[in-house]
Amino acid sequence: MNPKTILLSFFIPLSLQSQTLQEVIDYSQHNNYQLQILQEESDIIDREVDIVGVWSDPVLKAGINDIQAVHPLSRNVEAMQNQFISLSQAIPLNNRLEIASDVEKEKLLVVEQKKELLNVNIAFGVRKAFIEAQFAQSSLSILDNYISFLKTPMDLLVHLSAVEKNSVEKYIKTQLLQKSYQFQREAWLRNIEVAKERIELIGNMKIDYFSDEVVLKNYQSRTVEELLSLLEMNSPELHMRNALKNVANRGIELARAKEQTDFTVTGGYYQRFDRNDYVSVAVSFPLYIHKKQSNKTVQAMKKSNIQNITYEQTKVQLEQGLKISFHQLQSLYDELEILEQSRVKIERLIANAQSELSLGGSLAHYYELFTKRVNNKLSINKKRLAVALNENQIDQLLGVIQ
Repeated sequence: MNPKTILLSFFIPLSLQSQTLQEVIDYSQHNNYQLQILQEESDIIDREVDIVGVWSDPVLKAGINDIQAVHPLSRNVEAMQNQFISLSQAIPLNNRLEIASDVEKEKLLVVEQKKELLNVNIAFGVRKAFIEAQFAQSSLSILDNYISFLKTPMDLLVHLSAVEKNSVEKYIKTQLLQKSYQFQREAWLRNIEVAKERIELIGNMKIDYFSDEVVLKNYQSRTVEELLSLLEMNSPELHMRNALKNVANRGIELARAKEQTDFTVTGGYYQRFDRNDYVSVAVSFPLYIHKKQSNKTVQAMKKSNIQNITYEQTKVQLEQGLKISFHQLQSLYDELEILEQSRVKIERLIANAQSELSLGGSLAHYYELFTKRVNNKLSINKKRLAVALNENQIDQLLGVIQ
């Protein structure tokens, strides 16, 4: 192998540590173990299509009849003594083999839909990791700025010099608040590490940092009817259930075709010493007197009914899940609007408090307003995180990969 090729293949996984969201999704899909397993299953079924569509192999038989106990080497004592060779072949009387091959082709479509569903779930998991890391970094930025603000020596000195009886008590409360924010900061850092571990679990790759953001699709501006229509057209889970229905229906056809038995033709050539050789031909077929095959047809029909029920159940679950996610998304935007209005009010209060400082206004009150602003920013960030995760859930239901 070319040394340059070896070097390139060695650095490819390393370069993926700083790739975009879509590149991480592509890499994860290419290296996902379950997808590799499904590909092997697809190859097995693809070969099975050819296997079940051909006749059974003929059976070659050779032997010696009527070996005498007294003279075992004598082959001309009786007329029944002979050496023979025969060939048997099972011959189908209908298109059972073609139907069996079609069943395998339908199974192949099921595996393809499973692969598509898994691709959607991989994309969902990767986007979730990016979303959580993205908003964790936003929260860290908010917390770091405020912790730095509380730790500024000059601000603390000015705070302590404020002529208020409870200034020391408020300073202690500020220290406790700073500790609380520090704990929150550590929690968000752990969330980023969890997101990295999720990427490694899904795509068998390590990532050092998240350099891309998930773009929202603003599903709240769509109607439920539009989303339900997209669900029916694009949901890989519904497509997979539909493919399973087709397999079950073809299974009924195959079971009915098997009710008509194959017959076996056997031809043999028999050689005798001192007598004429002869040829024999025989035809055999099983007698279905215990209704085994007809019962198997009933079982196939029951399996088809199960798949039909499962399809309807899955459709209802997906539709209701989509409706719930859509209404939750609208509620989140309403809550976000309230928080935004609170943010504007807090900014006005801070501006007023700042202008009053020169006139002897309360510095403690000024700090309290800053704390409210930080809490408001963190609440807005958490709400936006919930919005992004909700949209990601809708993406998964709609079969979105990109």
